[in-house]
Amino acid sequence: MIDRILSSLAALCLALLVWLYARSRDQEILDNITLPVQISLSQADAEHYSLEVDGPAQAVVSFSGPAERIRELRGEVQRNELHIAVTVAIPEDRRNDARYSDTVHIEAPQVPAPPGVTPIVFSGRNRIPITIRHLVTQELRVTFDPLQEAPTGQLILEPEVVRVTAPQEVFDNHRTTIPTVPSALPVRPADAPPDAVAVGRFALVQELDGFPIRVDPPKVIVKAPAVGHETRTLRNVPIHFLCPPDFGLRPEFFSDRDSRVTLTVTGPKQADDPKVFAFIDLTHGHYESGSNHEPLQVQFQQREFELVDPQPRIVTFHLTPADGIPDFKGFGSSPP
Repeated sequence: MIDRILSSLAALCLALLVWLYARSRDQEILDNITLPVQISLSQADAEHYSLEVDGPAQAVVSFSGPAERIRELRGEVQRNELHIAVTVAIPEDRRNDARYSDTVHIEAPQVPAPPGVTPIVFSGRNRIPITIRHLVTQELRVTFDPLQEAPTGQLILEPEVVRVTAPQEVFDNHRTTIPTVPSALPVRPADAPPDAVAVGRFALVQELDGFPIRVDPPKVIVKAPAVGHETRTLRNVPIHFLCPPDFGLRPEFFSDRDSRVTLTVTGPKQADDPKVFAFIDLTHGHYESGSNHEPLQVQFQQREFELVDPQPRIVTFHLTPADGIPDFKGFGSSPP
């Protein structure tokens, strides 16, 4: 009787060993796989807090399971379809903090895996540091950031004030304004009357002090009213000469009065006189010593200005043999 029992137990143990051996032959391991980790806040918390990941958002994981499942898993990894999603909750005792740091620990149950596959997370390679910032909303005054030159007249911004949601640190710096993205001034259509208002729609910046922000509304309307024009007289404007390199003649005026000119110009109203450069171009044509006549040319630094009388004025001057004189230096790389 005892022999029969012992024989049955031996047979059972042998069968169990055979089953375990067969099962182990059917298992495979996918080792040291780096998976991306997507960390986010809950929808409710995302309205009031911002999350910043302070290091690589990834974790190293190994998998053990049936060969067929491991092959399936390996394909997902190669196609970059496998990632870990983690939602961070704000602790009650930290909800009023302007800023605090924490560490997200990735655990095996958070790793998505096919049925029958066991994920193994390595301690020390499953930690991701994060920073949580409390967001507040304040009203800031809008300013226009010109891409090139500053506007000559008063701009109208609609709305003048917008609501900005940003980390508390932004407002701790006593910020009171928010600029548009650098933009060119709005322009009037070519067929618009002189007194028409130029209108443009411009986006506001989406970052302040290095922090992403939310702006409501994200764009504003900018209106540039027509600037009144006036006519003014510029007296004693010196006349210069534009000479080619190695010019063998020296240009001179017959008197000091001939070397200056009075110009009547029109342009936008402003406190200072516009900067103007009057010159005679000697770079074209053949010249000989003696008396010569050429039209006077005028170059304005501000393109909004122009001569009231556009007819060229003829200037008389004298050329004498001499060494070359310095080249022309106006407001641009070349004369108009």
